Amino acid sequence: MPRTMRAVRAGVEGGGPESLQQEVVPVPIPSSGQVLVKVDATTVISSEIASREGVSTALLPLTLGNEFIGRVVSAPDRDVVLGTRVAGGYGGYGYTRDGAWAEYICVDTEDAIPFESELDSATLAAIPASFTAASGSLAALGDIEGKTLMIRGGTSGVGLALASLAKDAGAQVISTTRAPQKREQLLAHGVDHVVVDGLGLREEVEAIIPGGADSAVDLLGLATLPDTLKCVREYGVVCLTGLLQDQKNSMVSGVREDRSTNTFPHPLEFIPPSVRLTAGGVHGSPRTPQMLRDWIRGIETGRYRMPVDSVFPLEKMADAHRRRADPAAFGKVVVTVSKDES
Repeated sequence: MPRTMRAVRAGVEGGGPESLQQEVVPVPIPSSGQVLVKVDATTVISSEIASREGVSTALLPLTLGNEFIGRVVSAPDRDVVLGTRVAGGYGGYGYTRDGAWAEYICVDTEDAIPFESELDSATLAAIPASFTAASGSLAALGDIEGKTLMIRGGTSGVGLALASLAKDAGAQVISTTRAPQKREQLLAHGVDHVVVDGLGLREEVEAIIPGGADSAVDLLGLATLPDTLKCVREYGVVCLTGLLQDQKNSMVSGVREDRSTNTFPHPLEFIPPSVRLTAGGVHGSPRTPQMLRDWIRGIETGRYRMPVDSVFPLEKMADAHRRRADPAAFGKVVVTVSKDES
């Protein structure tokens, strides 16, 4: 094992893509209950843009990178087979502890889920985090078969995973986007209807589904939640999962996200009396190894879809960030780390 590795880190003050620094740092050493994974591929997700800017809850300075595909190369516990291909996401990696924008990542054993697949690592890296959050959101909504689901923020990674899982579950899907040019891409992804987000959202939705959708997942945040709540029918359910718009607002204002302070109206001011509000995402349901293997199998067979927009090597991380922030991007932005995966 080498003693040092390449890692891309976000500085304590944050900044633009050019503020990311590729550094040479010590290879972490796993302790009992952990494994060391050689990272083949990782991704850049929206919340990591906010983390890089220094306005998210990430504890900078830090090696960012939440989801990864790699192989176990060191494990103190003998029940872990070296060379096993593993996938991971969430668990605080890239937020409260160093993440996967590095040649190696030290993770808790339960966070490195073993799998087998002939798919390349760049394709696989697009799966773990987005499908985890999407699955948790659907679990929070309950049975959606034969019902209508609105996805607010439909072109995000989680939004695309939600559409794929919801269609497979038998739902009719309405996805929103602020980019009219992405309408055809969303329809090709499998959604039934596309609504351009903005003024008149409720009227647009009700023109498709009189009375409103049966349920909705809001991936944009508290800033858009009041409008989302108006788009579901009486006794419909809205699941708040993401904070994409809130994070964009934080980047514009420079004010760091603080979940201990309520800066929005009181819920009684904007939750309709007959609409139910819940939260989902990562904590909506526990992710099991079998679930991840099912998602991978679904991508292999075409049952599920997750487009990859672009692939960059680790040393081009700043370019990957620029692409992730580009309104023309559609699908996941993947970063290959291992030279074998470039």
